[in-house]
Amino acid sequence: MTKSQKVTVCQKMGYWLNHLKQKQCLLQTTTAISDSLPGKQQKIAMRELELIQLAHQLVDQQGYASLTMDKLVAVSVYSKGTIYNHFASKEDLLSALGCYSIDFILELMDKAMTFPGSSREKAIALNFAYQLYIQLEPALSMCVLSCKTTTVMEKASEKQLQKLQAKETQVLALIDQVFNDGLADGSLPRKGNAKQQVELYSFTSWALSFGATTLSRQSDATLAVSRLDQDYLLLNSINLLLDGMQWNPLSSEYDYQQSWHQIAEFFSDYTAMLNSNHVGTEEAK
Repeated sequence: MTKSQKVTVCQKMGYWLNHLKQKQCLLQTTTAISDSLPGKQQKIAMRELELIQLAHQLVDQQGYASLTMDKLVAVSVYSKGTIYNHFASKEDLLSALGCYSIDFILELMDKAMTFPGSSREKAIALNFAYQLYIQLEPALSMCVLSCKTTTVMEKASEKQLQKLQAKETQVLALIDQVFNDGLADGSLPRKGNAKQQVELYSFTSWALSFGATTLSRQSDATLAVSRLDQDYLLLNSINLLLDGMQWNPLSSEYDYQQSWHQIAEFFSDYTAMLNSNHVGTEEAK
């Protein structure tokens, strides 16, 4: 493959990646790198980001399970030795992709935390953000989970594993914050040790959001999913959980479907990417 052919491949990126490159992801990262690193280190950091984005493209096209170092070499303008200087193995690359993926999740979750609503509505907005991310990047979102398998953990570099843990800590901090806010404003009843309560609630909320969103993607094949209202599947599921926590106002006392629509409008710049993708798919037919 010639260099010009490789550039052509590089340009065929998923709509999520294209949007973020044009909007802020690459721009902000470049600015941060430029401001904090000398010339040589800046060049190395930018090359690593380029390789990760190429790996993102491959995951979008073929799925994370099919990603290999040889495939990355094939679509890159860099030598195999140069790429291995950045990532010691496929597992190391997967860990780097996991960190990169979490950056997108954090962008959406940070926005969710600024939604102008109650603490419970912010909790719902976080779930909306997580669902939106999986809808935008179903393949890449699985990289975060694959990073936690024994094989990857054993073969990835300590540097990448530490980065991954730091990113996970940021995500947990946001989820914990919304529950702490509920305890602070009195809408969420305190039960025993507040720290342990928040940690359990955070895990349960994430587990429900991941499970409901992942299963909803199988609605055509799974009767337990297809018989439910797809438009509000996650909202109804999370409301059931939050009602069980006695987080006021309860869903029987407040119209959270209206909140859901307001949250969707709040994320309109991102949901537009989904809509444009559907339009492109229909035109391709």
